[in-house]
Amino acid sequence: MNVFCIVGQIERLPVLKETSTGLKTCEVELKVIRPFSNSEGEFENDYITVEVWRGLAETICHVAEVGAWISVKGRIATRVIQKSEKTYRFYTFIAENVGFIQAFKK
Repeated sequence: MNVFCIVGQIERLPVLKETSTGLKTCEVELKVIRPFSNSEGEFENDYITVEVWRGLAETICHVAEVGAWISVKGRIATRVIQKSEKTYRFYTFIAENVGFIQAFKK
């Protein structure tokens, strides 16, 4: 099963883009607090970029603000690039469902 679920704060405003075929998309960077403390007792953050597509991308771009809390459920996609007989794998988080928790444009 290929599922991820995260809750975090929007780190910067997403920008709505359109593909050459007319699909709307954006990327949302989330600041996600790690569930454990480091050796100094502090909770560090991870910064996770999530791809959002179609109507959901339009909605997020119209209502989200920096610092707003959202939840994201989605899947992880692998993109493979062959270069000079070497294989590179890149992993992308793709949103399938977004929950709006707090602090949106008025």
